[in-house]
Amino acid sequence: MGSTCPRPTRRVLAGLAGVAAMALAVAACSSSPSTATSSGSSSAGSVSGSPIKVGLLTEKTGIYEAYVQEYLQGFNIGMQYATDGTGKVNGHPVDVTVEDDGDSATTAVTDFKSLVGAGYKIITGTADSGIATELAPLAAQNQVLYISGAAAADQITGANKYTFRAGRQTYQDVQTAKSYVESRGPGQNIVVLAQDYAFGESYVTDARQVFGAIGDKVTPLLVPLTTTNFTPTALQVKADKPSLVFLAWAGTTGAALAQALDQQGVFSNTPVVTGLANIATYPFYGTAGAKFDYLSLYVYQGSDNAANEYLISHEKSEHSTVPDLFASDGFVNAEMVVHAIQAGGGTNVNAMINALSGWTFLAPKGNETIRASDHAVLQPMYRVKLTEVSSTNFVPTVTSTLTDSETAPPASANFGG
Repeated sequence: MGSTCPRPTRRVLAGLAGVAAMALAVAACSSSPSTATSSGSSSAGSVSGSPIKVGLLTEKTGIYEAYVQEYLQGFNIGMQYATDGTGKVNGHPVDVTVEDDGDSATTAVTDFKSLVGAGYKIITGTADSGIATELAPLAAQNQVLYISGAAAADQITGANKYTFRAGRQTYQDVQTAKSYVESRGPGQNIVVLAQDYAFGESYVTDARQVFGAIGDKVTPLLVPLTTTNFTPTALQVKADKPSLVFLAWAGTTGAALAQALDQQGVFSNTPVVTGLANIATYPFYGTAGAKFDYLSLYVYQGSDNAANEYLISHEKSEHSTVPDLFASDGFVNAEMVVHAIQAGGGTNVNAMINALSGWTFLAPKGNETIRASDHAVLQPMYRVKLTEVSSTNFVPTVTSTLTDSETAPPASANFGG
């Protein structure tokens, strides 16, 4: 794959909830964007064998660290899959430069501009929804291709014709949760417990739209990202007297939140619907977690196809593990990068946009489609239950798979690809 040179961390990285820090094998070190030779507007394909530069911005340190490690492993394996193990597209090495933005929007913007200045026409990445919404306008301003990573905020979809996403969005999560909620009948008081930033705000907006349409009341409870004492939060949940809690959480603070909710008896008295996070978090909710209803964007047991088999096989051979939550998003991101380069040589941005718009391809979850009108990624979603094998071992079972049409978000733009 070409070489990479992660820059020094400036603050902290972003991830969901999980532990294991996996080694990144995107490649060896190369010059940073500030010193890299700019390719300008000339075609990378014009010089035989010349590298095609791709910038990857992400949060390699901090609360999203586990997510990003999964994503980067998936990206590397997806790059191998999409290039038949060569790391090359049309004979050109793909040179990926990884930048750690430290989960700082300011740093991410600076890095994005540095990559543009160094001649990069393809920039990808970020697990942080707030950062992705800051970067999307820069893609249009600088007329470069931007593919966000695992960031889930709805606002990324339809931001502009230069912006794509590699993963699902919160609306697709909520549509999956709806399949649980509507079976309870109308008139439910649903507390949406989430973090107070773009990720959590998207869930509140979508829940009001989706659950409100079936006659339920939505009570939002947004918690600052810096919160460490969750007892007041748990007490507020009890005071709201929910008939169901929709828990939309990201990051390592999920364990402390779960403990506070459990101590206040929330899990004993209230049904909970939540997203299934990393494998390491499966025991977080204890025995109560086996009673929850889970939605999932990816579990490796959920599909049987060539792409997923490749991902599973290479996670085992290269990392002695199994694909975790965001490995599929990284894999898809690499597939998108390779497909774009095949069409546009890494510098013809309009050709790359046209190639990705409306593209249907095989992903680890099955067939996915990039909707041409707004670049939403239409994809299957899972309903999952956990079975407790022991206090430290919980096993997921996919109870049903919702199709891409069942979870599709409403069209948010129409720039025609």
